Amino acid sequence: MTDRARDELDTIALRWQLGRSPAGAVIDAAGSGLDDLDWKPASVPGTVAGALRNLGEWDVDDRIDFDSLDWWFRSSFTAAIGRARLRIDGLATIADVWFNGEHVLHSDNMFAAHCIDVDLDSSNDLVIVCRSLKAHLGSRRPRPRWKSRIVDNQQLRWARTTLLGRMPSWTPPAPPVGIWRALSITTLSGVVLDRHSIVTSIDGSDRGVIACSAAVGGLNAPVSAWLSVAGATVLRQQLDLVSDDGSWTVSGVIVIDDVERWWPQTHGRPALYDVELHVDDEGTIVVLQLGSVGFRTITFDRSDDGFSVAVNGIDVFCRGACWVPLDVVTLQSSRDELADALWQVRDAGMNMVRLTGPMVYETDEFYELCDELGILVWQDLMFANLDYPAQDGAFAASVDAEVSGVLQRLQRHPSVVVICGGSEIEQQASMMGVNRDAAINELGRDRLPQLVAKSGISADYVVCSPSGGAFSFVPNAGVSHYYGVGAYLRPLDDARRASVRFASECLAFSNIPCRETVDALLGDGERPHAPRWKARVPRDRGAGWDFEDVRDHYVRVIFGVDPMDIRYSDPDRYLDLGRAAVCVAMESSMSEWRRRGSSCSGALVLQLRDLWRGPGWGVIDSDSRPKSAYYALRRAFAPVAVSVTDEGLNGVHAHVMNDRPEPFEGLLDASVYGHDGLIVTARTEVALDAHGGNSLSIDSLFPEFRDLNFAYRFGPARYEVIALSLIAASGATISEAVHLPLGHGKVRRADPQMTASIIETETGQVVRIANQGFAHFVSIDIPGADCRDNWFHLAPGGQRDVAIVRRRPARGVAELSALNGFGPVTISS
Repeated sequence: MTDRARDELDTIALRWQLGRSPAGAVIDAAGSGLDDLDWKPASVPGTVAGALRNLGEWDVDDRIDFDSLDWWFRSSFTAAIGRARLRIDGLATIADVWFNGEHVLHSDNMFAAHCIDVDLDSSNDLVIVCRSLKAHLGSRRPRPRWKSRIVDNQQLRWARTTLLGRMPSWTPPAPPVGIWRALSITTLSGVVLDRHSIVTSIDGSDRGVIACSAAVGGLNAPVSAWLSVAGATVLRQQLDLVSDDGSWTVSGVIVIDDVERWWPQTHGRPALYDVELHVDDEGTIVVLQLGSVGFRTITFDRSDDGFSVAVNGIDVFCRGACWVPLDVVTLQSSRDELADALWQVRDAGMNMVRLTGPMVYETDEFYELCDELGILVWQDLMFANLDYPAQDGAFAASVDAEVSGVLQRLQRHPSVVVICGGSEIEQQASMMGVNRDAAINELGRDRLPQLVAKSGISADYVVCSPSGGAFSFVPNAGVSHYYGVGAYLRPLDDARRASVRFASECLAFSNIPCRETVDALLGDGERPHAPRWKARVPRDRGAGWDFEDVRDHYVRVIFGVDPMDIRYSDPDRYLDLGRAAVCVAMESSMSEWRRRGSSCSGALVLQLRDLWRGPGWGVIDSDSRPKSAYYALRRAFAPVAVSVTDEGLNGVHAHVMNDRPEPFEGLLDASVYGHDGLIVTARTEVALDAHGGNSLSIDSLFPEFRDLNFAYRFGPARYEVIALSLIAASGATISEAVHLPLGHGKVRRADPQMTASIIETETGQVVRIANQGFAHFVSIDIPGADCRDNWFHLAPGGQRDVAIVRRRPARGVAELSALNGFGPVTISS
């Protein structure tokens, strides 16, 4: 027998041109005026904005109304005469397609994929037009029950397209128009996997079940079919073969004994199995790759107004961030770029990302990488902030096709655990005072859950994010978007008082990027608050404040200074105080929610990355450089970690967490310092179960009462720094936490007497830092490199090695600073 694989099929290379015309000026591919357009080279897949940016004719500070014009794409090619398949995975947004002069497709859904069989001539022409969305939405339609504040055009509710580029106060002005997903023409001379469905489950404690169905074209006379699963012993089990007008359907169920379960990376190993379909076609074995699958159970507890996730029977504190496209202009990312971005997620101790309703669905490669890296996916369906016309028949049919196609793509991925009916639909209406009945997300509560149930996907369904309480946005019930600490300027202890259950969005700040990115954004002599800077600060549309005002509020609260005065007199310190304030807000909130005894079972920051260069919501900037907030979250999210809280009259408490599948045994060291240095130390043994945690009183480690947090105020305050270290049995320090009993605003300005040098070790380069006095918010700035840790405190007399990774050509001086120091220290090399 011989093998025949799908990759023998011939995919034709295409070169594209782009032209523009006024809306409706050119009727079709044969219409007059098409050849008169100003044609330019274009990359496909991609967007009009991306093509113009590549040509140097546009950037994100320019204003082109992409939605007001018709945009034409064309390609001519030669081929062998025969049958071929045209596959288009996404056209944005109102599009028509002609092949060799014949109209073969009209699409009004950006998220729909299309397969069209065509006849090839020796010479062929493919023409696609993306019509003016503005002209399309100009038709008279019923009004919404309520108006959204997030967009200019309320009629966008009728268009199945992204809100990216169409939310003036949130995103760059680059709405996606064009052939934004993959397009291919493949000859039909071989075997074709038309479609397939693959669903996994666990029967009992260790039996993996795979239910498979596949439609295969191009077979001659198949006699048998079976699955092979890499890494598992599978008996050759016959699958059903049924013929249907030249196509064959293969289906069946197989059971695998002793499967290894898939886990999120914080709690275990994300085990995967590669699945192949084998078909014996008259003695020739056809092998078709069906992708990788994982076996896990997923359960959700909604009792007592809560929302918690258990994977394989183990409760998981879900932590991470809201994902955004890596390039908001082109919406294109290579597998390597996606892998780098998701490794940053994994390296931060995050175990979940959420794809939010205003954005776009990601590529198959994204979900495959999440499977491989053990990152849970909360997938919003792409509905957000609008009153969608759920009762309109044509709109509903388009939604059905879109969502069914998306769910079939996501079906086999163990990382996908939540499917959500959209973002802030009910919240937007409720916060505007709309009656509860009119605020209901009709799609999310009726049509979408039926589609999810029909798909058989192993994921929970959430009607909308947020949802669950008397009003959809209250944090103490169901799923919430928590901005008490943040936009609503609540004190830091509101993170506990609000009794958050699950925050699918939270903690949005205007996060300041590193010096390298700030310098790249601002021109010579420009300072923060320059027009370019302020234009990129996120804001709620129509509000008299922005998220830089929010950050400044917490600078004032945490450090006791007027940020406006600092910005006038010392703009570099203003930026550092802003970076540090966000560290405090994020690390304290996340540590509070993660500790044992908290009401919260998950929290996702808005958002992972900036959409463009500037002080955006991202904890990583648009150039992939981590911000101060990223490092704060990395400490709070570590699988094995210690955190510290001030419990008032109950003293200072340490919270130790172990998410790993192995027990942890080690030591907890507590060192207490006054302004003159070390005062007292204590040590205790720590033993944690696998997936366990514990809390203990630091005061109780000492034989006498010391009022460590100055709660009782007996005499003058003696203690300024409490430093905790969690030490493994090997002697390695696993996690550290620092508490300042008198607050960050009371830290004295002094010279910590820091030194730093870059040295080579067996595992790579590190910055070796030593200090004499307490160093408050140590920041490492090495142009062209990222650090393993940053924006941390160093107890007096400390030393630390921080790993660095060179990512870009180095330009500038490497420096080390502390917030309480008098100036930067040059890092020697």
